Amino acid sequence: MQTIIIVGAGRFGREICCWLEQMFDPATMRIKGFLDDTLAAAPCLNEHYPYPLLGAIDAYVPSAEDAFLLAIAEPADKLRIAAGLQAKGAVFFTLIHPTAVLARTATVGQGAVICPFAMLSADSVVADFVTINSYSGIGHDAVIGTGTTLSSHVDITGGVIVEAGVFFGSSAVVLPQLRIGSGARVGAGAIVMRPVAPGSTVYAMPAKKL
Repeated sequence: MQTIIIVGAGRFGREICCWLEQMFDPATMRIKGFLDDTLAAAPCLNEHYPYPLLGAIDAYVPSAEDAFLLAIAEPADKLRIAAGLQAKGAVFFTLIHPTAVLARTATVGQGAVICPFAMLSADSVVADFVTINSYSGIGHDAVIGTGTTLSSHVDITGGVIVEAGVFFGSSAVVLPQLRIGSGARVGAGAIVMRPVAPGSTVYAMPAKKL
């Protein structure tokens, strides 16, 4: 039996927990528990989430049946934690919610989380550990780099290249064929009309550098 360990016991972790319970047969898969570096997360795991807090992330030693799922939104933290677990031989679970729409030529990497009602169009590429939240869309031929997070209702249009570790706030829009540099942050509601430099923050309509 495969066991899923949810890394992060906060709000997103509880969302993922609910989706997993709806998606899988408990005879073939079970949620083993949560990992979190903040013990204050424990009160979130009440009778509605009857799974144990297994301890701190760095202290956990993976077993052969474990598959890890990252419930972490901040790209830098997500990539750091993923690298630490990979160094211990961890295997990562890719969650694609059944209501998501994926073109047959779309590609999704390991450890990605594709939330309800997301859409990946033709020949789009989603790299490892990407989070695509509910109602967000990836246009044809777009590439989403490792560890990037899209909040809800983000629109990445055709041919856009998003480098690693980018964060998009809710309802952000990127116009076609643009490149968003690694580690950039795109504010909620921003409309990106020109390339974004690595490590920079843009916001507003049209998006301007902070």
